[in-house]
Amino acid sequence: MEFSFTPEQEQLRKEVRALLQKEVTAESRLDFRFDRPYSQDTWRLLRKLGERGWLCPLYPEEWGGMAASPLDNYVIQDELSYAFAPTPCALIGAMVVGPTLLIHGNEEQKKKYLPMIAHGEVEFSMGYTEPGSGSDLASLSLKAEDKGDYFLLNGQKMFSTKADFADYGWVAVRTDLENPKKHKGISLVIIDLKNTKGLTIRPIYNMSGYHSTEVFYDDVKVPKENLVGDLNNGFYIIGAALLFERAVTVGGFRRPLELLIEYCKTTKRNGKPLSADPLIRHKLADLEMKLEVTRVLSYRLSWMQAHRMFALTEVAITKLLSTEMVTCDLANTGMQILGHYGELVPGSKWAELQGWFAHMYQEAPHYKIAGGTSEIQRQIIATRTLGLPRG
Repeated sequence: MEFSFTPEQEQLRKEVRALLQKEVTAESRLDFRFDRPYSQDTWRLLRKLGERGWLCPLYPEEWGGMAASPLDNYVIQDELSYAFAPTPCALIGAMVVGPTLLIHGNEEQKKKYLPMIAHGEVEFSMGYTEPGSGSDLASLSLKAEDKGDYFLLNGQKMFSTKADFADYGWVAVRTDLENPKKHKGISLVIIDLKNTKGLTIRPIYNMSGYHSTEVFYDDVKVPKENLVGDLNNGFYIIGAALLFERAVTVGGFRRPLELLIEYCKTTKRNGKPLSADPLIRHKLADLEMKLEVTRVLSYRLSWMQAHRMFALTEVAITKLLSTEMVTCDLANTGMQILGHYGELVPGSKWAELQGWFAHMYQEAPHYKIAGGTSEIQRQIIATRTLGLPRG
């Protein structure tokens, strides 16, 4: 069983790392941390990645990618997340929209959107969740009436990340109100957020400062050519797209763990480094163990994707491990070790490690919900792997 990367992949890693060390700025890291409107630094970085095919490496070259393998893609994503850069995994256009259009989009949609996404020229917002519809996507109610050559939308979406600055919306709508099987009445449409009338967008902030939006649709007209895939088939398309959203690399976890380990080695208490305390050593060892398990599983997931294997269970396991065993445990351990200094936010004179763990601790609950709740992941594992009943 071979766990190492090829010499070509290691060279790719060096090239990506060299670019990021040169181009990633504090401003773009803050854009990533809070999912706020992108600064010029971030747009410049995205375009530089796009020039090299690194923003959407899995795309065919004709659409702006590099026809990379899933393992090549893993190397690039891992370096981006390690650098705390705005990664394609945090970009809805690159992460969800592009891969879905490659499979379900028509030729006109591919020609229009894929090059712009791959070159870092546009961003998308995601519109799935509603006030009464979260994990149960089939219950969504944003109505899209067929008006001949366009759909007329009325309703509301919640937690539509990036809608206040994205160029386009990737939105699930109800096109069949009569079908008793609600999941068969959902369609997927693209909305021009910059030039469409009837949209009201308001920001929503969580306790970490991370921001999303709520969007109100009042007689919003969406051209029929913006329908993705077949009418009333959106539920299945979205289900496949969520697999892209839940793909995981571990570089973003490795970096703060390294910072915490170095802090324990260099910070003294009662004349001894914190790392001399066996309790602290054991906590750090537990984190390393969980991170390595997640890393190996993420490698397996990439390998399965390379061999075109169905990986729903593996995605659920990896997503659950990364958000609960790694993110939440890492945040908790960091706060315990840093003590009250860990509670201080970035910019505070006495904040340790740039206030990163204060932010991570506040943000950790979000990751148990976004991209599919932990409960949903456990349900997938229970029913698909263990053969347990759904009820």
